[in-house]
Amino acid sequence: MQYLTSEEIKALERKANSIRQSIIEMLTEAGSGHTAGPLGMADVFTLLYFGIMKHDPEN
Repeated sequence: MQYLTSEEIKALERKANSIRQSIIEMLTEAGSGHTAGPLGMADVFTLLYFGIMKHDPEN
């Protein structure tokens, strides 16, 4: 199992916060929606997508 460095963790935290900001902007523009689930899961999805999964956006 690989462990993340403190720099990698900080980068993931910044990405998760950016995702949260986007969620709030989209919900505000839509005028409705559920906030708790997406905001609460932003850290989990960020870690999976950018830290664990072998995702290649070019493929």
